[in-house]
Amino acid sequence: MRDELAFKTIAPYKARLDSSMNEVLCYNNQDLKKDLPEGTLGNFVCDELMAFAYKQINFLSLTNKLNTNLGPRFCVYNNGGLRVGSIAKGNITVGKIFELAPFDNELVVVTLEGKYCKQLFDLMAQNNGAPCSKELRFDIENNKAVNITINGQPFDENAVYNILTNDYVASGGDKTEPMKYAKSITSLNLMVREALIQQLRNRNKSAQPINIQLDGRIKQIK
Repeated sequence: MRDELAFKTIAPYKARLDSSMNEVLCYNNQDLKKDLPEGTLGNFVCDELMAFAYKQINFLSLTNKLNTNLGPRFCVYNNGGLRVGSIAKGNITVGKIFELAPFDNELVVVTLEGKYCKQLFDLMAQNNGAPCSKELRFDIENNKAVNITINGQPFDENAVYNILTNDYVASGGDKTEPMKYAKSITSLNLMVREALIQQLRNRNKSAQPINIQLDGRIKQIK
């Protein structure tokens, strides 16, 4: 009797939760897979977070909460933070994004000097391309990052770069120790999964499906 009463009590809440998790965010045109030195799943996450952040930063700058100078130049995201190995072709639901990013990690912009960026890139090379990235391209040669470009421009070790990532990576987690030397860390006051959900909803409104390909952003020189 007690179990039956408990079931009746939670049933309406469970129905609402199931409905929320089953909401279709957008359509995905191909299987997305986690891989190294580059995978379509990592590309998807970094690409969508970068697209969202540009819109979010522009909005916040209008309300004087963030300066447009904080616009990120590139994105890195730890593979360990991607908690599913793949997302199948078809509809992407809210529930799938919760599976992909279950932790309460915040989206942040890290301001880092070029010399520490180079240390980060070399660590990525030693880890076969992890974390995954967007607008950052380099070749891996003898466990070093070479031929590095940011937004299509040659990397300048004397410059300062704004990097979009999550607060775990910003703290130096998952073999990203050079992040500990950040000049500043600015939170966008939004969890990663919330940013992804908002971005994919916007895609759906514009009838823009997910089309992610491997583009050689990180590759091994044999």
